[in-house]
Amino acid sequence: MRIPAIGLCTIVAMLCAASAYAQTDHDAVVVTATRFPERRLDAPVGMTIITAADIARDTARTLPEVLTHLGGLYARNNSGSPDLQLDLRGFGITGDQNTLVLLDGVRLNENDLSSTKLSAIPLQSIARIEILRGSGSVLYGGGAAGGTINIITKGPRADTKEASLFAGAGSYGTLDARASVNLAGERAGALVSASHFESDNYRANNRVRQDNVTGDLRFGGGDGTFALKFGADAQRLRLPGVRDQNQLASDPRGTDTPNDWSTRDGNFVTLLGSRRLGSVELAADLGYRDQLSTADYVSLFSYYAAKLRSLSFAPRLRWSSDGEIPTSLVLGVDLSHWDFDRAFAADPASIATPSSSASASQDNSAFYAQASAQVARAVKLTLGWRTQRVSTRLTQAGFFASDQQQTRSPHAGELGVQFALSERWTAFGRLGTSFRVATVDENGYTASGNLLEPQTARERDAGLEYRDQRLRLRASAYEIDLDNEIYFSPIVVPFGANTNLSPTRRAGFELFGEARVSPSVELSGSLVLQSAKFETGTYGGVDVSGKDVPLVPRTLVQLQAAWRPAPRTQLVAAARYVGRQRYDNDQANAYRGLMPDYALADLKLSHSVAGWRLSAALDNIFDKRYYSYGIVGSFGCATAVCAYPQAGRTWFVSAEHALR
Repeated sequence: MRIPAIGLCTIVAMLCAASAYAQTDHDAVVVTATRFPERRLDAPVGMTIITAADIARDTARTLPEVLTHLGGLYARNNSGSPDLQLDLRGFGITGDQNTLVLLDGVRLNENDLSSTKLSAIPLQSIARIEILRGSGSVLYGGGAAGGTINIITKGPRADTKEASLFAGAGSYGTLDARASVNLAGERAGALVSASHFESDNYRANNRVRQDNVTGDLRFGGGDGTFALKFGADAQRLRLPGVRDQNQLASDPRGTDTPNDWSTRDGNFVTLLGSRRLGSVELAADLGYRDQLSTADYVSLFSYYAAKLRSLSFAPRLRWSSDGEIPTSLVLGVDLSHWDFDRAFAADPASIATPSSSASASQDNSAFYAQASAQVARAVKLTLGWRTQRVSTRLTQAGFFASDQQQTRSPHAGELGVQFALSERWTAFGRLGTSFRVATVDENGYTASGNLLEPQTARERDAGLEYRDQRLRLRASAYEIDLDNEIYFSPIVVPFGANTNLSPTRRAGFELFGEARVSPSVELSGSLVLQSAKFETGTYGGVDVSGKDVPLVPRTLVQLQAAWRPAPRTQLVAAARYVGRQRYDNDQANAYRGLMPDYALADLKLSHSVAGWRLSAALDNIFDKRYYSYGIVGSFGCATAVCAYPQAGRTWFVSAEHALR
């Protein structure tokens, strides 16, 4: 893997420049690692925490951008949607299905191939984001081979009455409005957040309107709490389609699909409760979610409407002992049911008599246990196991008519160790197994005609972390060996199909750091080197052994510097580099070219005055032409390559005011 010398040298020099000023948030509360609150210092080494202050300081205006800028992962635009496809640890086109996303501990990933609906979460409702790389399967189930992202929303602050207002405008007719209200007494409170976003976007026929509302009602305190979280979202999106090579050069903003569009309307409600009984903590959440999605691809004479409903229940307990060997044990049960119905027709008027349809359901029941013990003053061990029963049914009518059922019992396990080499240095290692069950889309068209087998993975992580009042630095390496990886291959059968692959491997190196070099200057950065390979396999007569898995950037670099020239003024400069990668559809690595690498730079200036926070941001300041998704040999593409071009230089100004 090629390492850009300037990126590596800059990160090392930046992090080694730290001087003796305190680092904050050492005691931040985390929940992802155990499904119970705990101090960050007690959580496993290797977790990334993005705070509300980090989000406010960054140049990002959407949640996927926040994760790309601050989380050390990749997000690609392969549809024109604001819900970018997330990819943690190099899974390519199946990144969303191998990166588990949670909202307050409840699964957000859909059981189809659509991207996780991150645009439905107002930024101002987020308290923090916890990223546990390469882990989460024991506690949360399938789809966490790359890692787990838990988005934790704000709750009412006790004895507080306040409101906040945010308004912004920018390039391409972008308007962004947000508001939140907190009303709370000593033992009860409410927090409601709402947002409205609209933009014409860079491309023709890519206008988007997104409206969200979320709420949090809290009761109790001390040894017991009860909460009701709810939300609704509505999205109206125009779909611009891809551009071929000639269009990328002459008219990147144009569209060949001026009439295509999509909609989405969703709702969720979650009940959460917790209670402490001596050395035992009890907790449970009960969640319901529904969604209606439609899309009209007028250019292809295809319209679809899809409905999904999911219900989940997750009771759990944690027992803790502070004896001679401090120990904790987490036991839990996960129960969930998911329904999906979708119909296809030539246009909206004929959807009542569809040309094809699919109906699917999935039932999950799981038991898990995780134990951790401080077996010596410098050694902490963690051991976990999960067993799950998954029953899937898929009924299709039309061209691919079928009625199939499958029941499987995948499992996940984890063994982790942390060893304190000194007060500042900690070594860590982890062995784990994980699994993923095929989505309804993947099971709908398979090479064998049968439902796909679960994907399994064996994972190994090891690294070092340095932490003191001057500097925080973490370096780690990982390998993931997969069997029966679930994947769409264009070289299987005449037109491609979903299949279980022969063995594949992901491997990489990750470096993260943050430092405060003076009272007015803070620096942070990350370097990710990753590799994705087909270990063995022949498909359609093509031997892919040793070939690169497409759509996996070899290098990701992120740098950020925040400077306060005055107590109420802050300037943030950020830069990102994305290395070269294979085009989609190039599993045989037959296309001679690679997707171009690109580097982007952003600036944001903020100033606080009289209770207002005023900001001005300039993104992609050097007006770089680039794309995050490209495909070769695509049906309907007039040239060898088609892609989704991204915006050049854009500006955005905003004002935020807190009322107390």
